[in-house]
Amino acid sequence: MRGRLKWGDCIIIGVVLLLAAALTALMAQNTAGGRLYAEVWQNDVLVERVVLTDETDRTIDLDGHNVIVLAGKTARVESADCHDQVCVRTGTLTRAGQVAVCLPNRVVLKLVGETGEIDAIVS
Repeated sequence: MRGRLKWGDCIIIGVVLLLAAALTALMAQNTAGGRLYAEVWQNDVLVERVVLTDETDRTIDLDGHNVIVLAGKTARVESADCHDQVCVRTGTLTRAGQVAVCLPNRVVLKLVGETGEIDAIVS
């Protein structure tokens, strides 16, 4: 058994890479549409829902327990008074579906997307 690649191997690798690039481009195109919202929940109550645009520049202080920063089309928990700091270490959220959670303070920061497509019709 040799360690060299043959022409057929190179063609197969090329086809797989091409398919991966096409799939990545398709997924990026589907997530680019629609608006992006940042939702801040505390104690299972929606505190704020903010549309994220390129001009967004907002800081939300939750009674001194958590500080959330919305900048452009991103959101992050800047500081928290909990001991584990998991919500702060989550980092910057940039895509719909990403979530930062502070369990001790019962705070959830999540990004929600809006698309004009119909998901399902139930009759």
